[in-house]
Amino acid sequence: MSSSTSPARLVIPLARLARRRPRVTIVVAALALVGVFAIVLRPSAGVDRSLSADVRRGTLVVRLNETGILRAAQSVTYRSPLGGRETELVFLAPEGTRVNEGDLVARVDTTGLDMDIQRARQGVRQAEVEVQVAEVDRQEAVAAVESLTEGVKALEVDEARTRLALAEKKVARLRREYESLKPLLEKGFITQEELDRSALELEQTEAEIDIMRRKAGLLVERTRPREEQRARLQLAQREAQLRQIQQKLEEATQQLRALETAKDVSSMHARRPGLVVYEEYLAANPRRKVRVGDRVTASHGLVTIPEVTRMLVESSVREADLHRLRAGQRAAVRVDAYPDLRLWGTVATVGTLARSSVDRPFEDKRFDFVVDLDATDADLRPEMTVRLEIVTGERRGVLLVPVNAVFERDGLSVVHVIGRWQTETRQIDLGQASEFDVEVSAGLREGERVSLTDSGQAPSRAPVVRVPAADSGTRKGEVSR
Repeated sequence: MSSSTSPARLVIPLARLARRRPRVTIVVAALALVGVFAIVLRPSAGVDRSLSADVRRGTLVVRLNETGILRAAQSVTYRSPLGGRETELVFLAPEGTRVNEGDLVARVDTTGLDMDIQRARQGVRQAEVEVQVAEVDRQEAVAAVESLTEGVKALEVDEARTRLALAEKKVARLRREYESLKPLLEKGFITQEELDRSALELEQTEAEIDIMRRKAGLLVERTRPREEQRARLQLAQREAQLRQIQQKLEEATQQLRALETAKDVSSMHARRPGLVVYEEYLAANPRRKVRVGDRVTASHGLVTIPEVTRMLVESSVREADLHRLRAGQRAAVRVDAYPDLRLWGTVATVGTLARSSVDRPFEDKRFDFVVDLDATDADLRPEMTVRLEIVTGERRGVLLVPVNAVFERDGLSVVHVIGRWQTETRQIDLGQASEFDVEVSAGLREGERVSLTDSGQAPSRAPVVRVPAADSGTRKGEVSR
């Protein structure tokens, strides 16, 4: 029966039937009245109330729902500490094990390293002996220089100068005596022989002083400077040799310390708690993860330990929803692996550049964002899939209808309003929407009822009615974000 059938159309056929059969007049009249009242009392003929909803006023919570991937906020990759050396991997903590700070993670073989340490120790001892010998040579060179400046050699110069000064005084004395003897010879107090003896002594002394003066000059001006120069040069050579050997000793000591440190760190311990994850062994074909017995170098990653106590969620949002997202918003997080687990986090960063698909560069543009999870004791692991629910806004006191009550016709948003006698297709203006409800800013009144189905409620060619915004009965809702 069509929703447009009127009570009069029902009564007329029943009346005709009653004239033909008078005996059933009373029965027919009663049936007619029952039919009329049934039609009048129900909202619209043929409408199932379970497939309709009331237009109500309430609070609209706008949420953004996205999926994401768990990532560790920090992770440390452990490699062989023996730089430039290939060695065998002799221990690995089981993959998937949770380790605490200081736990043993991996260890490499140190047999070759022990031999190098022994050779390095021998080199250090040899260098120490060479340093001692060079120090003795340097001290001898220092003594030679000091001997020329302050020791025996310096006394030789002073002694030559003293002898020269005494000889000069003797010459002066002999000259005075010779001059004093000349008058005595004239007076006959002394003989010529005595005067000649005095003159000869003066001449010999003058000759000796000349030689002494020349020797002193050679000693002070040539011999002494040359010896001092030679001694200082030898001292400089000894000091340079000592520095060179000391540097050799220092290098040998540093090498020994490096080898001993490498042996100490050949047992790799966790620097922070986390989950043990093996790295790929690049030398294997086909590729596989590392295992005990592999030959590794410092360039090979062995174990990565992500810090699972602090996790991040990497996700992306559609370009059209970017304006709804900002740093600092709280997010509810659900992990697919643990359906009953509910976590919370905060939007940390929102990307500044859009990321598009390689196959469709002008479609499906998205912006990456990161959610920082609150601390939790849950057994979370990197690469787990999670679902995010972020409250991006709240509108209070607005008209709401279910999302599935709104349909599109000729590019317009319409609803099917259920009247007393028929269903009316009406254009509406929409505001924000949540997962289940949508805000109606114009076109509906509170208390009206709309259909949740599009087929069978109104003819496909039924006109779309436009209700003015002033008649919609809505009021401006309070916005809280």
